Amino acid sequence: MLIKLIKYGFLLIFFYFIVCNIFIFIYAQQKPSQHAQTMVILGSQVLGTPAVASPTLADRLDVAVQYLNENPETKVVVCGGQGEDESATEASVMAKYLIDKGIDANRVYQEDKSRRTAEQFIFANRVLPLGKTVVVTNDFHILRSIMLAKRSGIHDVSGLSAPLAFNNGDKYVALIREPLALANSWLFDHPSDNTKPAN
Repeated sequence: MLIKLIKYGFLLIFFYFIVCNIFIFIYAQQKPSQHAQTMVILGSQVLGTPAVASPTLADRLDVAVQYLNENPETKVVVCGGQGEDESATEASVMAKYLIDKGIDANRVYQEDKSRRTAEQFIFANRVLPLGKTVVVTNDFHILRSIMLAKRSGIHDVSGLSAPLAFNNGDKYVALIREPLALANSWLFDHPSDNTKPAN
């Protein structure tokens, strides 16, 4: 009986991962709204000293540059604090990347306090009222990010996906990690409870 329960438990978990990754893939195909008031680019690890964007983060920034060039009225908030293993804030590295690619510095705002996706929308909304928003992140991350944005009170939101290359190991790690992160966020991340500005 116990062996049978364990077997069915593994099958149920396997089924969850398959279904979840299908929904993650489908959600990543959506097209962003045009002429958004604000773009929010979610942070990811920066590498080295001086710090530079990781390949995963660079993918996000490159698709963001294309959208910003096509929508010159859109302002952008780059998000991400400084981890213990990082030599600069993710936001500062992202801002420099965009500016070096020709984006006007006056359009770029930095949110440099967040450590988790659930915090980034809250803190970004304190930097700049977001309004109609496009969220930029990697393909595997779009579903969870949109969910958290809406929970943070940002209802007019769409996603812009940065697909990961097949030679990027993060693509394969995400097949396992993201379904777990999605379940955790669905159960425990309720950022709308904490959207009041800090004193």
